[in-house]
Amino acid sequence: METRGTFAPETRADALERYEEVGPVAQVVVREATKAMSFDADEYDERVTPEVIQTARDATFAELLAVHVGTGEEFDAWLDDSGFDEEDVIRIGSADVDNVVWHPVPFADTVVVATYQNEPDAAASTLRRNAFGRVYREEFYESGR
Repeated sequence: METRGTFAPETRADALERYEEVGPVAQVVVREATKAMSFDADEYDERVTPEVIQTARDATFAELLAVHVGTGEEFDAWLDDSGFDEEDVIRIGSADVDNVVWHPVPFADTVVVATYQNEPDAAASTLRRNAFGRVYREEFYESGR
């Protein structure tokens, strides 16, 4: 088993703090990308909506999440020792493959798991987007964030 990514929030407050921190980063990334696409000021103002910046923020946060990469057996052993129950697991993908990536969200009593056969990076990215969409988004926006 290996871990990829940089952020594994233990608390909702930690997650919200990091989410706030990536806001300015997302704005800079969008601004620089639109410069590379030769947007003039009017096109930027017309096309770069708050929703575009929000999407960039969400994606940036999600891609920073730490995920564990391993076999199904390694995940099962981790789950047995983790304090999470099978009912806490959200599974994505086929049960007929050997490998999994997973991301625990302790403050939401949830572990998001995605299966893969040969592409751990793609699986990790899929997992991160799903973890954000299924867990973090609800946690962030439920609070009026």
